[in-house]
Amino acid sequence: VFTESKAIAKKNKSNRNARARGSRAEVLLVNQLIEQGYEVRRSHLSAFPDVIAWNERQFLLIEVKARTNNTGLGNALSLFKKSAKLLKVVHNDALLLCYVRFNGNWHVYKWTGSDTIKVIPYSYEERQ
Repeated sequence: VFTESKAIAKKNKSNRNARARGSRAEVLLVNQLIEQGYEVRRSHLSAFPDVIAWNERQFLLIEVKARTNNTGLGNALSLFKKSAKLLKVVHNDALLLCYVRFNGNWHVYKWTGSDTIKVIPYSYEERQ
């Protein structure tokens, strides 16, 4: 029983760390998009999408994922695809994107309606 409670505590700590990493990635992306001139809003309570951003030309619905390495990329995209498929209505001009942060860089994927394709980020990388 003692080892089970240690395992649960370790998993809870891991989940907290992952949420904190994700939250930091969201804040970073929001700031980068604001620098680019976008109006930006963050959703809360793990709602999909995490970030909504727009300017005169684009309307972006963004899911943000943070991973410690690229081995978690497949899982991040799988979760994104699952959430994207659940959306009942998306405006024709909206871009549905998944920003995955690992190794200090954004890896951005666009939902095509049936799958994802890698695209160039819509925000600057942070200043070194």
